Amino acid sequence: MSLRPRIAVMLAVLVVATSHVAAAPAAEGEATIIRDEYGVPHIFAETTHDLFYAFGYVQAQDRLWQAELLRRQATGRLAEVLGAGSVASDVEARLLFGPTERRDALYAASSESLRETLDAHAAGMNDWIAEASATGALPLEYSAFGVTPQPWTVDDTIAVAMALGANFGWAGSDELTTVAVFNGLVTALGPAAAAEVFADTHWLNDPDAPTTVPGADTAAITATPAEVDETMVRAAARVTADREAARIARERAGLIAPNHASNAAVIGWSLSRDGAPLLLGGPQMGYTAPQINHEVGLHGAGFNVTGMTIAGFPLVPIGVGDGFAWTLTSGGTDNSDIFVETLNPDDPTEYWFDGAWHPLDCRVEAIAVAGGDAVQQTMCATHHGPILAVDGTTAFSLQTATDGKELTSFEAWMLLGTATNIDEFASLLPGVAYNFNALYADNAGNIAYWHIGHMPIRAAGLNPLFPASGSGDAEWQGFLPFALNPQVVNPAQGWLASWNNKPAPGWLNSSADFWRWGGAHRVNTFINVLEAVAPGTATTRTLELLNRTGGFTTDTPSGQAGSVFVSTYLAEMMAQLDPSTDPRIRPIIDLLKRWDQLQVDRNGDGLYDGPQGAIFNAWWFALSERVFADDTAGLIDRFVMGNLIDRLLAGDTAALPLTHDYLDGETLREAVSGALVTALDALTAQFG
Repeated sequence: MSLRPRIAVMLAVLVVATSHVAAAPAAEGEATIIRDEYGVPHIFAETTHDLFYAFGYVQAQDRLWQAELLRRQATGRLAEVLGAGSVASDVEARLLFGPTERRDALYAASSESLRETLDAHAAGMNDWIAEASATGALPLEYSAFGVTPQPWTVDDTIAVAMALGANFGWAGSDELTTVAVFNGLVTALGPAAAAEVFADTHWLNDPDAPTTVPGADTAAITATPAEVDETMVRAAARVTADREAARIARERAGLIAPNHASNAAVIGWSLSRDGAPLLLGGPQMGYTAPQINHEVGLHGAGFNVTGMTIAGFPLVPIGVGDGFAWTLTSGGTDNSDIFVETLNPDDPTEYWFDGAWHPLDCRVEAIAVAGGDAVQQTMCATHHGPILAVDGTTAFSLQTATDGKELTSFEAWMLLGTATNIDEFASLLPGVAYNFNALYADNAGNIAYWHIGHMPIRAAGLNPLFPASGSGDAEWQGFLPFALNPQVVNPAQGWLASWNNKPAPGWLNSSADFWRWGGAHRVNTFINVLEAVAPGTATTRTLELLNRTGGFTTDTPSGQAGSVFVSTYLAEMMAQLDPSTDPRIRPIIDLLKRWDQLQVDRNGDGLYDGPQGAIFNAWWFALSERVFADDTAGLIDRFVMGNLIDRLLAGDTAALPLTHDYLDGETLREAVSGALVTALDALTAQFG
């Protein structure tokens, strides 16, 4: 079959239609900015300096206040403008990404070409700031908050890159969360039952979990609890409180909290009607006003790419290049760990490692607060990374796989826009330390997937769910060679899908909650659509169907798209119903059988067009409460609960059969039917 020399992409509006032409006043040379009919700037320049100077200029022109908030978040300076409520966010940012000297060292160690790029971008930002200040064109927020925009610095750019990379490309560091959950289970259930429930709710490999790379999975692997003490429990409470306070502070500032989302699919030439591959990219990055994505086109100096960027972040992380397109989803592999450090009881500025006391790296940060006194905060780090909490002579530090690799990752990522074929594109991916799923399609007919990022090789015998010893016997043993990361080019099935699901068969998860990959997963919504695509039939309408189905499939609860269970096991729930239990069950079965599993409001009256979504969700919650509530003590999140229900319904056919007895003498049929009756009673009481 001959391949059409194009690729159909459903990612963003990418048609250049000249509506406004301007020449950015570059310090050297000239860059031409053409805005299309949607206002998207396309920049044309002959040199890297001029291209990225204009990049900074249009970012400031379009999104200066958003960039202002992002740099203040990333450098820990929100409280200067927003007051005491933002101190928690500032402390977290300075702890994780600062001090300035650290970023200076990254800049000094980076390549000359990257330094030129960063310098030019900052210069463009500053020229627009100066122009807007002189002409009264600054965003209204500056006067509303009484803020005068300070010059944009390269340090601001690096900090924003670090914060965004952590937001979307870190996973793990939830060992203390696991400590708190296990301690709560022991308190509520006793040691024996707690160990059973822990094994059911904390697994490392569920072969039933849908994967992006096709293939048969390996054996199931459950996890065992480790010993925890009161020091760990207190530290867990402290770290949880600090993270929650920082999240609330960002939310009040209109900034997104850490958000691991996004979906994607690629359809190969064999399924496409005209032989051109198709790509759908859905970067789901939280809700802000304006949205965090900012479209741009870069043309010249080796770049030919159009896609999304983020204010203060001079690269195109997702887009369409020279004959290819790519998109990303957050990867979810555990690439950060918490270590338990022993402090010297005679000198708490020292910690024990490898048979000797070593000095902590400490500094005092002064956080300015609008309308109040500055907050002095001492921050320390070990060689693992920043200390998150201290309890007596025990400290808890954070190690990340991206430490020291922030700008090399940035440069590799930026250069994706210069690739011209799949080999050039793939050659750049090992340089990105942050963890993402990259999906790709090109005019040559290729589709591909890579699970990118630097994956720690942990010490043999280490329990990855609990804090590791910081004394030297649990150190990382380097990083997995990129060739061993999950990846596939042109799979026989002709399509690939990702919605933050498990990358490949046998790939372990050791993070908590959303990243505990099991059989019940929202990516099944995409898989169900893609498996039904017949060869030679897919068009952009197929992508539209996929996008619409993903967006409107019932989530549990409504509005929480991270937990989508209906597409995995509605049929199995219905199969367990006993109509003799209640006369309402038979008509409910008939109603659900006719349901497309979507929540839609086609007539625009503000109400969903049918009651099935409400019925399913009320039924789901009633079942989880009836069967699991007393055994999980309110400590298990809905992502894991969804998989407990999936494995309950599967029984002995589940790859990970449940070990604890949750039914308390009921049959599964009685539990599922009784839960529906409870749900119908509740809905009747609420709605009539």
